Amino acid sequence: MVGRIPGASPDCALIAQLHPYVRHCGDERRGPWRITARRLLDHLVVYIADGHGRFQLADEVWEVGPGDLVWIPPGTLHAMEGFAPGMSCPYLHADLAYRPGVSHWDFSIPGGTTDLAEFAPLMHPPLPPALAALPGLHRGSAARRAGELVREVCREAVRGQPCAALRMSALVLEAVAELLRGRARPGPDDDARLPALEQAAERLRALGERARIADLADAAGLSPSRFRELFAAHFGASPRDYARRARIRRAKELMVASPLSIGEIARRTGFADVHAFSKAFRASEGMPPSAYRRCGPHAAVRVEGRQAPYPH
Repeated sequence: MVGRIPGASPDCALIAQLHPYVRHCGDERRGPWRITARRLLDHLVVYIADGHGRFQLADEVWEVGPGDLVWIPPGTLHAMEGFAPGMSCPYLHADLAYRPGVSHWDFSIPGGTTDLAEFAPLMHPPLPPALAALPGLHRGSAARRAGELVREVCREAVRGQPCAALRMSALVLEAVAELLRGRARPGPDDDARLPALEQAAERLRALGERARIADLADAAGLSPSRFRELFAAHFGASPRDYARRARIRRAKELMVASPLSIGEIARRTGFADVHAFSKAFRASEGMPPSAYRRCGPHAAVRVEGRQAPYPH
């Protein structure tokens, strides 16, 4: 029988071109900061988790706030700053095309550095046309989903478990897909009810499963069934699953970035007790919280917030 080859689609060409390699990442809160105009050799992705700032990319200037994501491609003049009192802005530096023998450099490029001629062999190749939508400012649910993936890259780097580089590469690919979808998809992102859905998601992140679906639906001007349908189409998960994932995600952040006990983390993320938290965490991550928290010896990425050594 003659038919369409499974999986054949226009974006399949990207599969052959994209092999991300994460070089440097971080996710620590910082006070007011500023980086003057510079150019980079690799891609820089910055997610604004909270706080406000200003980013300039070539001739464009944006005031940024929570939920915004900025993608800065190699060789592009840019500057950035974070305003008082401070920002949480997880970021990563990466090659999208891993090059053995070329990608393994490890140094920071300070503000004011605009001439990279002496490093020309290390400059990342230009983006293919299919990725032309990546550079610049991203907003909305796609940016938030990609931003959470950037945070997951940072957590993976800190933990340094076996095959961490492989998983970080997969997370970067997933973030690329989210951002490209956000640029291309008309669907729910253009729906008139989008602001109400985003507000509902914010309440779910804050209240977790204590939030009542009937109340969220009523605030959005929808029936509960229609609310569930639109929410799932927009966020890729039911409201309850979204709330559970948000709680587990916050717990993972606290386990990596704070000295809090497992019991205190369970309390802060809204679980009745450590047993309920451990059961939910194992169901989500396939391991108990104590195992997730352990740092391993396999990290090969320069990352803020890592206490265990890594080979650089």
